[in-house]
Formats: sequence, C-alpha cells, structure tokens
Amino acid sequence: MKIAFFNYYQNGVSRGLETFVGELSSRLGKHHQILILPSPADTRPSPRELSLSRRFFLDPTSLKVALWTIKSLAQLNRFRPGIVFSLNGGWQALLCSLYCRFFGAKLVIVGQSGPGWDDRWNLLMKPNLFVALTKRQLDWAKKATIWKQDFARIPNGVDLDQFRPAGKKIKLALEKPIIMIAAASTPNKRVEQGIRAVAGLETGSLLLLGRGPLDERINELGYKLLGKKRFFHTAVSHDQMSDYYRSADLFSLCSVGSEAFGIVYLEAMATNLPCVATDDASRREIVGGAGIFVKDPDDTDEYAKAIEKALTKKWGNTPRQQAEKFSWDKIAAQYDQEFTKIMKP
Repeated sequence: MKIAFFNYYQNGVSRGLETFVGELSSRLGKHHQILILPSPADTRPSPRELSLSRRFFLDPTSLKVALWTIKSLAQLNRFRPGIVFSLNGGWQALLCSLYCRFFGAKLVIVGQSGPGWDDRWNLLMKPNLFVALTKRQLDWAKKATIWKQDFARIPNGVDLDQFRPAGKKIKLALEKPIIMIAAASTPNKRVEQGIRAVAGLETGSLLLLGRGPLDERINELGYKLLGKKRFFHTAVSHDQMSDYYRSADLFSLCSVGSEAFGIVYLEAMATNLPCVATDDASRREIVGGAGIFVKDPDDTDEYAKAIEKALTKKWGNTPRQQAEKFSWDKIAAQYDQEFTKIMKP
C-alpha cells in the first residue's frame, strides 16, 4: 500500500502534528511505501484568529499552504498513493479531496484541530475516513457531519522507548521543585497563566520549552514574576525532550478546551511525570488518574493549588502506566486495520 502525508510545517517546526507524522509514518513504513511531501525549510505557524478572511481560508498562511499543496500534486501523482493524509485543512483538504476522487485514492483526515470551524470544513470534504483523537471529538464529529461517512477513534501516541523514566537528565540552575511546560507561546496554550500559578507558590520554578509568537511577552512576564533562579525558557529538538522531562518534578499544560489532544501529556507521563491539566473531557481521557485537573486556569489560586496538590501526592508508577496505553506501535496497528477496511472494493 502507498501512503502519502501532506503537512506544510513538517520541516519547519516540531509540534505534536510533526511528531504524529514522523512517528506514524516510520511505523507504517515497515509494511507500506510512504511519501512525506517535502515542505518548505522554514515554516512557522502564527496565531490565526477566526477572522472573515481566515474563515474562508484567504489569510496569508492559508494561501501559502494552498500554493504549496498545488505544487506538490505533481509529485503526489507520480507516487500514485492509495491513501492520502491531508493534515492542514483549508484549501489543502479540498485539493486532496478532488485528487482522491479523480484518481481513486482514499482521503484520510485526522482531527488534529479539535472541534471547531477547521474540522467542520474537513468533514465537508467527506473524507473516506475521519479520525477523531478522543471520544469527545468523535461525538462532536458525528453530530457535525452532514454526510454518511466512516469514523474511527484513534488517539495520538508516544514512543515508550525514547520517553522513559530512566536515562539522562539535564542539570538546571533552577529552584526545586521544577514544573515544566512544553508549548509554543500562543494564547491557546495559556503559558502566561502557568507562569502566574508558579509565581503563586512559595517555592519552585518553571521550565518552559518551546518557541512561539508571544515569546517576548512571555519572557518579560516570566523573569519579572519569577526571576532567573525560578524561570528558564528555551527550545530543544524533539530527540532531547525526554532528558528535560526527566529533569522536572511535574508537568503542566492548561491549554484551552478546544485543543484536540496534546502529545506532550503522553511524553511527560511516559517519563513518569504527573500532570496538571485543564478539566475537560478530552484531557481526562488522556491523563486519566495520572494528574490533577484545573477547572479555570485563569484563576491563579486554583491553578497554583492544583500544582501544590500534584507535587505532594505520591504517584508511584501511575503516570507511566497511563502512557503505556498510548504506545505508537499500538496506534499504528489501529491505523493499519482502518486502512484495510477503507481499501476494500
């Protein structure tokens, strides 16, 4: 079977989506032919508010993705895949849908955007398979679609060999305990709320990994409220992330409820770090009994108390055991099963 992946950002950043493509394609590549369409070398996503131009995919980023997709179609046609993953939505989803209908390929769209306008559009493209990452998202997608189509519920995964409790740690000149956040500095990740929550603790520091458009503002707030001994912000390659997880005492990410998944929760738990996360159905499904949940991350006191509670609780191996449910090997096998179904005549 030939499988092609479209992700405009694959060579430019290292987020959950890029991890998804890399991990899944490497495992599927053991039994199938894989093509990852080469993306521009330096592509960085920017905050995209749902303006009128954004809603109709006429904003600069959407148009860049569309142009790249059009240019990539010639290479796609030479490869002649049986399955096409469209991962950037918008015009790309439409172009891939037209290609699949014309050449007889099967279109697969994964709900990495989460419930909202982008995935409503993706559902309008009537993919041969729409993959929801959580039960909440699956329920939403079934209600949002207007077609009769196939769905599957397959979560994102984690490499349990790379992300494990034993291994190298990074020496950090930070006050203990160390709370880690791994996220781009965008409003939906609520990094500023995390900084304020840690600042509300009597002791402890914040390790922030990831870059984004709000870095200047984030750093100004972090060093103002916490100082250099309690705040450190950097970005590292994905293959170094496990070393930093092992150097922390707790992981936190209280992003907005519309976020589709969050592979970083799995990576943290795989190194046996407990999590503090937003209290919503998807985060409870992912983190399970390996974390403490915050109903209102904008409430600094509530967020800070959740961190304190997580730091004092004895977790044992609960985080690692939760992560083991999401092995990439298991996830790839589920995709293989779904491909067999949709490829049947």
